[in-house]
Amino acid sequence: MTSEQRTQISRSFSSVNVQPLTNVEFSVSVGSTVPTSVTTLYDCPETVRSILTGLPECKYIVVRDQVVILEPRTRRIVTVIERRG
Repeated sequence: MTSEQRTQISRSFSSVNVQPLTNVEFSVSVGSTVPTSVTTLYDCPETVRSILTGLPECKYIVVRDQVVILEPRTRRIVTVIERRG
């Protein structure tokens, strides 16, 4: 993913109003799996899905100040973006 794409994705999430998770007991890094104890996964904005063309479905959670994008069937983290705004 290019830095421009990361910026576009970050902008896409700047206006979402999602309660961030603050007490997580899993690694927030690409390739890690979000445990099933995290029950609410949010649909990615359309602009994000258009940038992440290799991902058929896109869900996300917010952990502290990071947007964590994951593949919902496997719950595997595909990218982590710093949240701005």
